[in-house]
Amino acid sequence: MIFLPITVAVFANMLYHIASKSILPTEQNAFMGLVVNYATALLASAILFFMTPHEKILVEAARSNWACVLMGLAITGVEVSFVMIYRAGGKLSTAALVVNILIALAMLAVGGFFYHEQITAQKIFGAILCIAGVVMLSF
Repeated sequence: MIFLPITVAVFANMLYHIASKSILPTEQNAFMGLVVNYATALLASAILFFMTPHEKILVEAARSNWACVLMGLAITGVEVSFVMIYRAGGKLSTAALVVNILIALAMLAVGGFFYHEQITAQKIFGAILCIAGVVMLSF
């Protein structure tokens, strides 16, 4: 059951990075690009909302909490940062890989510290390999 959402996540992320790399630096303000992105996402999300089982729109909206707002802010940060990485000359083949490795390392610490997830020797070895990978990709 997890295969389909992982496949969609990989495909959507590939499209995301191709699109981020394709926003031309001299032709569009990065933030207008985000306005168009979010208008498209709003329309797609609204269509999917109405195509799936749900209660009244206000009941569903009232169920939202601080995490929904934080996620919106985080998504904005992710999108702006990748557009800026690519505009600064970041390579499509390595930028996302380096960022995601660094995220994985940070989430290992967050998971252990805030969520009391076990940090095993295997995870530490994996983290060391990740750090080695970032170093190798950086040269």
